[in-house]
Amino acid sequence: MKITIQVFAPPYSYEDLDTAIKIAEAGLDKGHEVTVFLFADSILSVNSKVKPIRVDRDIPRKLESLIQEKGLKVEICGICMDYRGVTKDMIIEGSNPSGLPELASLIYNSDRFVNLMA
Repeated sequence: MKITIQVFAPPYSYEDLDTAIKIAEAGLDKGHEVTVFLFADSILSVNSKVKPIRVDRDIPRKLESLIQEKGLKVEICGICMDYRGVTKDMIIEGSNPSGLPELASLIYNSDRFVNLMA
C-alpha cells in the first residue's frame, strides 16, 4: 500500500510532525511505501541546522533515521523552502525538494492520504 502524509504545522509548535512520524513508522514497519510531504512551516522539520535542547525531540534526526533505515520518502515544498530561507544545503540527507505537481501525483497514486493541518 502507498501512504502519503501531508503536514502543514511547524515541527516544535504542534505535535502534527510527531503524529506523522508515528504513522509513517508504523506503515513502514508493516511493509508499506510511505511518503511525507512537508508544506508551509512544516518544512522546518528537515533543517539539519536545528539543535534542540536535550529534553526536546530531535525531529530532523528522527526523519533522517527513518529515511536511511526504513526507506521513508520525504518531499519538501520548494517554494515553502525559499520563502523561509531554507536552502538545499541545510536539509537532512535523503529529503527531496519538490512541489505541488509532485504532491498531486502522490495523492493520485496513493492508496491512503493523511492531511495534518494545525
